[in-house]
Amino acid sequence: MIRAAASCCLLPLRICLVLIVCTTTTLQAEDWLQLKGTHTHSGNVADRKIETPLSLTAAIPLTDALFTSPVVSHNKVFVIDGSGVVFAIDVKTNNVVWKFATRGSAGNCNNVASPAVIDDYLHVGTTAGYYYVLNVNDGTVVKEIDCQEPIFSAPAVKGDRVYFATLGAQVYAVKPAGDVIWTWDFVKEVVDFDGNRWSGADWLKHRKDRVTWRDHFVCSRDICLTGNSIVIPAGGRTVFLEDTGTAPRLQVVGEIPKYAGSEYPATFGQSADEAGNVFVQWHRRDNAGRVEVMRLKDGKIEADDVKGTQTSIRDPGLLSFASVSIRGNDVYRVRPEAGLGLCRHKLNDDSTEVLCEAPSVASPVLTEKYAIYGGLDGKLYVVPLAGGDAVTFSTAFDAPITASVAVADQKIYVPCEDGYLYVLQADGKTPTEQAPLPDRDLLVWKIRSPLAGPLADPQFNWYTNYGDFGGTNANEQGLKPPLRMRWARRLEGTVKHLPVCGGGRLYTHTAEGQIIAYEQDTGRLLWRRYWPDVYLSFTSPLYINEKLLIPQAGIKKSRMRCLDAATGKMLWEAPFTGSPSWSRQFPPVIHGNIAIYASGSGEYAPQGTEKAFTFGGKPVETTDGREVMSWIYSNDNPYYPKDHRPRIWAWDLDTGKVVWEKDFSDYGRGGNDCGIAILDGKLYYSTFFGYASSQRRRRGLPVENNGITACLDPKTGEVIWLTNKYYVTSKCTLSARDGRVYIGGYNRANESTQDRFVWCLDAKDGSLVWQSDAVTSALNVVTVGKDYIFSNALRGKGNVFDHKTGKVVSSIGHNYACCRFTLSEPYVLGANMDMIDLSDEGKLVSTGPAIDSRECLGAVVSNGRIFYTSQASGFIVSQTYGEASLKLPAIWERP
Repeated sequence: MIRAAASCCLLPLRICLVLIVCTTTTLQAEDWLQLKGTHTHSGNVADRKIETPLSLTAAIPLTDALFTSPVVSHNKVFVIDGSGVVFAIDVKTNNVVWKFATRGSAGNCNNVASPAVIDDYLHVGTTAGYYYVLNVNDGTVVKEIDCQEPIFSAPAVKGDRVYFATLGAQVYAVKPAGDVIWTWDFVKEVVDFDGNRWSGADWLKHRKDRVTWRDHFVCSRDICLTGNSIVIPAGGRTVFLEDTGTAPRLQVVGEIPKYAGSEYPATFGQSADEAGNVFVQWHRRDNAGRVEVMRLKDGKIEADDVKGTQTSIRDPGLLSFASVSIRGNDVYRVRPEAGLGLCRHKLNDDSTEVLCEAPSVASPVLTEKYAIYGGLDGKLYVVPLAGGDAVTFSTAFDAPITASVAVADQKIYVPCEDGYLYVLQADGKTPTEQAPLPDRDLLVWKIRSPLAGPLADPQFNWYTNYGDFGGTNANEQGLKPPLRMRWARRLEGTVKHLPVCGGGRLYTHTAEGQIIAYEQDTGRLLWRRYWPDVYLSFTSPLYINEKLLIPQAGIKKSRMRCLDAATGKMLWEAPFTGSPSWSRQFPPVIHGNIAIYASGSGEYAPQGTEKAFTFGGKPVETTDGREVMSWIYSNDNPYYPKDHRPRIWAWDLDTGKVVWEKDFSDYGRGGNDCGIAILDGKLYYSTFFGYASSQRRRRGLPVENNGITACLDPKTGEVIWLTNKYYVTSKCTLSARDGRVYIGGYNRANESTQDRFVWCLDAKDGSLVWQSDAVTSALNVVTVGKDYIFSNALRGKGNVFDHKTGKVVSSIGHNYACCRFTLSEPYVLGANMDMIDLSDEGKLVSTGPAIDSRECLGAVVSNGRIFYTSQASGFIVSQTYGEASLKLPAIWERP
């Protein structure tokens, strides 16, 4: 049950009070010593008293965007910015007292590990793999520990010790001055791997096959402390480690129960309460996740979940990407979903109260009377816990606030991705003079480390999901082993498309509505934009001439948005309709100055009204008998709802005005499973109406066509030729190269057979050139390189086809699921950076490291680099290869 409030208000509560003593950690007077105020990271700081209204005291410019939370001690506020520069700022004057640039130069970016203070020491971990202990008074280095791998997790302080974990899941216990007491290594102790954990060659030698979710090890989120345990989110498992004083002792390795699969999931947030409960926000696949509650008792894990937090592809609601905050029996959770931004759950019932609608990925802080959090819209929200309107503060440039705030001396310290640390007075007074909002753009969106090398030219961009407008999904850029890690960064979202590159930047679109740009060379985040009402939209961006086009779809509305590729500023938007489900990864194609996109139109809901319209579970009946399609629909469609129409839109690339529009519903109903491609100045379109003509006849729908493929004039939409004999079925687009069009799919083409085929058509007239041998399926796209034609099969063999005949000439096994392979000849690239040589009988030449729990996405080669985005685990990495790998190591590797 969800009780919602309008416009970030809480309606009067009609609930019974739970008589629970609320215990909070006692802090030194008005200090804020670590992330979210306590070593549990509960965010529960009921001793902090603030009052509204808010007034701006200062906006302090740093050197890069802020992704970390500040800490306050010794009359200073300390913060590390994205580029690894540590600032100490006087809390009275707001002047910078000292600053310190950590080692690593341009590659030391995207620093997400918030600092911590103990005694006279500031503890800071960096992306470059250096851990620093600095003197709080002058910033001098007391200790430098070279961990030789990134640190994404904030240090946690308790008693006279500080604990931190590296990205490779190595745990350190250190004294206040930084002397190491002990270390512990999850990869060696639990995964039982003793090689270089960042080397694909070492993993292949160890596994003798591809890595899987069992080899997942990264610790990319924050550790926390509870009782005598250090709790580490490592590779989808929750590790309880005891500090015995001189050495660690493994207590237990907790595993998330089976739900929507059994693989180790990803942890997107972890925190604990004073009662010893550990709260894990996890994700397994396709929006399936919830907040699990684990408690260590008698050496074993007792597990439950927070009711009302469960999500999936057929339940309403999106995932959270931050740790929850806890006070007594109340659990506070943010998520990037308009209308459900900040919610309060209870441990003992399944109600959900909406406290504030504003979407967020920044964990809230709970003061005496307020929950405080930053929004993806660039506003700070101060939300009364007892109900009422939220008080807001708008930052200067609408950049998101993605890290938690700090609260001390009735001041709120707000880190923002525009590069400013905002200081807000919250003592209930309105000063006669306030500090003005900054008007100087710090230009954090500008590239600082340009991509260089012989393949940096735009002609080598992987600028769209399938590589080019023909959808060939293939290129040649001299790919060869060895592979070597270049950079790694965190992602607060889920993804179902491949990375897209252009202008020296890499772009991704999360299924929840964020569009993010990074430097290709370093992975440095340049800008992040968010639009509400995007719902499980698996679509890819398209880069074209310093513009970025992205179809952002949702049940409430769908928009094609055109952005400035350098800054993320929106240039125009236009409406469209249709689900962004399994086949809807592709963005528009471009012809001249026209952007063309295809989808279906119809009514959608989280769960459909007939079995054929659902992905699983029980259909939901409508009172008036109308047909509604599931937003994420079945892979196996015998037919589609009556109101579903196949549509194509064409917009002017400069203005977003409609140039032409096409509706193919005279030929059949459907349009969700479709594809488009451009070849030799012609537009090719294919769509599926379902394989069961007998079902359509009984329902009064057109029976002549199970699908169509057409050639159109992209300037006008005029049909040049059309065939109903060959068409995509489901989970597949079409591709075109060298005068031919290639079509595949997951479904059978008609109800009289179970066979699946790849069809090769003559682009001139749509006649059949060849039909392949029967295959298990042909997922996502038929990949067409100069020398190889390849398609993947769900839980079957990936097949290589003869160009002239379509005969299967070789295959690869390894039992992949729905992996989105790409081809950089002669290699296909799969999940977890798997690299398979098609010229050597499908030999696996590199695999891993295993950073993803799932295997839905492969990697791409663009501009002489490899880029990989995890589908499930909130992670993006880049690799170098061949000769470049000898010259361009990872930022955390040492000579």
